[in-house]
Amino acid sequence: MAGEKRTCDVLVVGFGASGMSAAVRAAREGAHTILLERDDHPGGAAVAGMHRFICGLYANGEDIPGDTLNGGIAAEVCSSLKRLAPKNRIQRMGRVHVLPISTRDLVSAFRSLSEGEETLEVHYNTRAVSVRMEQNSIASITSQGPAGELCIAPKAVVDCSGDAVVIQMAGVGYQDSPPGRRQLAGYGFRVRGLKAPDDLLPLRVPYHLDRAVKEKGMPAYLRFTTYTPGDDPEEGYCRLNIPHLGENRDEKARDQALRVHRYLSTVLDSFENSEIAEMSPHVVDREGPRLRGEYTLTADDVLGAKRFPDGTVRNAWPIELWDGERGPSYRYLDPGQYHEIPLRCLKARDISNCWSAGRCISATREALASTRVIGT
Repeated sequence: MAGEKRTCDVLVVGFGASGMSAAVRAAREGAHTILLERDDHPGGAAVAGMHRFICGLYANGEDIPGDTLNGGIAAEVCSSLKRLAPKNRIQRMGRVHVLPISTRDLVSAFRSLSEGEETLEVHYNTRAVSVRMEQNSIASITSQGPAGELCIAPKAVVDCSGDAVVIQMAGVGYQDSPPGRRQLAGYGFRVRGLKAPDDLLPLRVPYHLDRAVKEKGMPAYLRFTTYTPGDDPEEGYCRLNIPHLGENRDEKARDQALRVHRYLSTVLDSFENSEIAEMSPHVVDREGPRLRGEYTLTADDVLGAKRFPDGTVRNAWPIELWDGERGPSYRYLDPGQYHEIPLRCLKARDISNCWSAGRCISATREALASTRVIGT
């Protein structure tokens, strides 16, 4: 039996930071907007990756910034987070500033913004499964969710899935790096029951894992594992930075997380009687298919602080490239500088009503390493 048929002005796929921003803004402009999210909650990569900070909100420099680099919804989200956690303060991390968060608060902030819009309807646990084209336009997208099949005919589509789900199904031109050249992906786990963790634990964790790689034959990428303290003194977060592991990679990442925790429990007193309380539901990519848009942002645009007549977003985050062999490297903009992302990076070159936002915009691999962060 054929599913329900619907029409809308704007269809957004993916309820992460970019999808929330696109959908809420469209609804505020009076557009009837439908938002599809594969999980049962908003937050996208921030929640799945168990992120502890929002990066890309502020200009870099010596002084603690007073305002976000971008106003609008970005500033609204930060205001909401500060109300939910007034003790959280902007932190300096190396040469940049970040905002500490809990993913629970981020989910709450996103829900609050989306539920306040009358012309926005959100469908959770719902995936876009097929696209029907007419000439050079997306005529309809079929989704599958708890209520069954839904066929949506939108005037415009914004792919905020991170994985370029719509872009690929629609046959839109896109760029992609081979699996061996993609940036390392992330997989996190939360540890509780830590004993007297100190400020040196973020250094001790990668130090011991580097030794394990050399002495125990553990996979080389495990030396790039990071540790971040939790809100509770007895909890912390480890993030594995892993290559593309092929089929069943979520299971493989989970096995490596268990292996890392077991090893740390034998070499660090703080981990001795700890346990894993939570794991990422799946591996979170830093890089994937990217739209072939009307303009492709480059590393020179980023580092040269380039401005555009159709600039839509300011970004000052460094080119943070997680290489599979060398680990992370950083190339910074000059202090106080920022570049812009032009609207043409969000618009498909070959399809009249297809757009993107977030991780699958039109950018080179190096430029994406700057623009992909949550704040931007």
